[in-house]
Amino acid sequence: MSKRKEEWKALEDAFHKLTALSLEDQVLFLDGILEEDPNLYHQLASLLEGDREAHPIFNVTAPSIFNVLENDQDLIGSSIGSFELEELVGQGAMGSVFKAKRIDGQFDQIVAIKLMKPVVLNSSFREFFQRERQILAKLNHPHIARLYDGGFTEDERPYFTMEWVSGKNLIEHCNAEKLSLNNRIDLFLQVCQAVKYAHQSLIAHLDLKPQNIIVHEGEQVKLLDFGVSKMMEEGEDQSGSFTLAYASPEQIQKTNVGTNSDLYALGVIFQELLSGKHPFHNFFDDRQNLKDAILKGESLPFSLSSDFGNVPFAEDLEMICSKAMQINPEDRYGSVDEMTRDIKAFLNNYPVLAEKTPWSYKSKKYFRRNRAMLSSLGGAFILLLAMGIYYTVQLAEQRNIAQEEAKRANQITDLMSDVFLAADPNVGGADTITAVQLLNKGLEDLEKNTGDNPELYADMLARLSPIFFNLGQYDKGMETAEKAFEINSSLSNTNPETTAERLTQLSSGYYYYGNIDTSLVLVNQSVQLLKENGLGNSEMMAITLYQKGNSLYDLGRNAEADSSYRAAYDIYLTYFDPPNLDLATSLHMIGANLIDMGELDEAEKYLMEALNMKKQLYEEPHLEIAYTYNYLGTLNQKKGEDSIALGYVQESLRQRRAILGDYHVETVASMGNTARTLIRLGKAEEAIPIYEKTLVIIDSLMGESHYYFGALSGSLANAYFSLKDYPSAKKYYQKAAENFQVTMDANNPRQASPYVNLGKVEEAEGNYEKALTYYKKGLEIRESIFSEGHPDIAQSQQTVGECLLAMGDYPIAIEYLEKARNAYQEDKESNKEAILSLNSSLASAYQATDNEEKAAYYRGLASNE
Repeated sequence: MSKRKEEWKALEDAFHKLTALSLEDQVLFLDGILEEDPNLYHQLASLLEGDREAHPIFNVTAPSIFNVLENDQDLIGSSIGSFELEELVGQGAMGSVFKAKRIDGQFDQIVAIKLMKPVVLNSSFREFFQRERQILAKLNHPHIARLYDGGFTEDERPYFTMEWVSGKNLIEHCNAEKLSLNNRIDLFLQVCQAVKYAHQSLIAHLDLKPQNIIVHEGEQVKLLDFGVSKMMEEGEDQSGSFTLAYASPEQIQKTNVGTNSDLYALGVIFQELLSGKHPFHNFFDDRQNLKDAILKGESLPFSLSSDFGNVPFAEDLEMICSKAMQINPEDRYGSVDEMTRDIKAFLNNYPVLAEKTPWSYKSKKYFRRNRAMLSSLGGAFILLLAMGIYYTVQLAEQRNIAQEEAKRANQITDLMSDVFLAADPNVGGADTITAVQLLNKGLEDLEKNTGDNPELYADMLARLSPIFFNLGQYDKGMETAEKAFEINSSLSNTNPETTAERLTQLSSGYYYYGNIDTSLVLVNQSVQLLKENGLGNSEMMAITLYQKGNSLYDLGRNAEADSSYRAAYDIYLTYFDPPNLDLATSLHMIGANLIDMGELDEAEKYLMEALNMKKQLYEEPHLEIAYTYNYLGTLNQKKGEDSIALGYVQESLRQRRAILGDYHVETVASMGNTARTLIRLGKAEEAIPIYEKTLVIIDSLMGESHYYFGALSGSLANAYFSLKDYPSAKKYYQKAAENFQVTMDANNPRQASPYVNLGKVEEAEGNYEKALTYYKKGLEIRESIFSEGHPDIAQSQQTVGECLLAMGDYPIAIEYLEKARNAYQEDKESNKEAILSLNSSLASAYQATDNEEKAAYYRGLASNE
């Protein structure tokens, strides 16, 4: 027998023995192997940790599993992305985990790289993978291991770059340190905090288990693999990516999986943590029996570990576990918050709400909570206290009504959460269901679930609206915002602040939609309403003034925008002390607006203050910090400090890439700004591959029919034009023009830019007739949007006039050139260079028509300026 077969036979035999043992005996078995054969121990521990339910790796032959393990060991020293694999630290059914270090020289970083087993790749899975990776990368919580990036290796294996976390898993740590009951509960509450945060971010884990909960550096819990199993499921045969021992009944049955599934897993983990035994460990020797037991709710009775001695009201802990592990999701806690409240109630000797319990139980909890005080009181006073407790209990019963309302709200939140879990394909049909499809389905169900409570319905619509906008579903975003406003307007009890909030949201909707004028009208109504109702200094007013500033900024009304941003900042200062994000973003926009006002030194002061505040709030890399770096790059471009600008935009790109990877629009924005700066530095050849990559990314994320694709096509064309590669420039300007026709409203002035640029290409090639056609098309678009005298119209009049001048049509050329010059004269300082160019062109045109007087006049102006 070969050495490999002998090694495999030993591994296979040991693994079969291991899976037949109880959880406690598994630990003892592995401890014995650790002393004799550490390598075998690590292989067995990794295989045991793997998700045998979800992945076909356990359906292939044993030698092929061994080959995968052996081959991944050989990857040490190789590179994935910007990282070199240093150490293989774990393996399981989903793949291998490596410790890796960054080697691109940008900064020192140690990460974990999870290299998944190969999956069948198709466009749907790739799209799903990138979308989910972007959502998960935004999870930023002290008890969640950060997902930095992800992608595909050259041999098409998915991988994830994650925060490096060292330590034992939750159960191992608690047992090794012999932690007390309260210390175990404290660690579990950290887990709950992380899961609650994720649920509020509309993300469920769906594979919670002790192996995914690491106690980092002996004190801080870190949750691993948020959403990773879900992403892998999308590339599989729908078998369900979860660990059976911690799976909820609905996960096994593949029905209505959502945030409540995480609550079930928390219940299982909590019972295992406190009792020392998994609730279903008696069924571990047969997977089908384990499934049946979970589906029937046949867990072992809760029994607190004897290590903790006699614990008063231990039955409370049993009730908490039981409540979390109910077969029907609707019978569990409505949220992680509810479960957390019961756990804290136990710790503080308050009644838990997991069960409706008699007055005698609640009074006992009260007496225990206050036993020191009660021991000094006489019997009569105790009787009075007992009567007080009775009435307190009655009030608690009435609170249940409010709790039912809260539960209904949590159910709606679960509905929204499910939208972002990407769905069960059995529901959506053969194709991968998208987040947009799920949102639409959720929207249909929303009215049914909240029909008897229009106020709640309006509130949930208002929550859905910005999500639609963020997904680029502007019609749905506007529809939900308008519906929420309509409902609240029809209710007699809607308070002015809620109405103002709805108006501001509508304003934001029109802003996203590009209808800035309407956005401004609505936000002004919101401002007026708040003022009339004594809310002129409310936090809602600050939010509204900030949105008003955005509308004014996009309309080019920079002085008014400046006032609005500053007013918002002043109100925020009354609510928050620096450093604060609302203060920092207000400072940022004051600075951004000052760039457009030409006050570059003042703009730099505000942007630097915003940057410093954000650096106090967050560790780098961070998206907010990257956002301000990008604007500092733009600022220095305006100042002509292109080398400094390049440093800022590259730092913005580095941070966004570290957090989001390449496949995110914010990263693309920094890539585009980097390329634009390189062109300004005369390095267009370096800019071209960057722009080409941005097009690939945007096509992958949004498709060619998105506005960003057109805008970046135009930018790539600019790079080619600067290198005098006119055929390539023409190709991408035409792509931009075609894209803008589809993606933009007819009144969007950006429609003109590709035609003006196509005119420049044709003129550079000597095709003046074609150039004139394009120039006139651009002028026609601008004249249909702007009033006479607008700088954009003047710019088009100048290009038409100069093209006619080159063609020898002097009288008509003079007509266009004079109009352009007159418009520019309204702001001589800002248009100094354009006026100088026009003076020279007019001198040439009048000279050609033998009008020496006019020619001399304009020559004189040109030479004097």
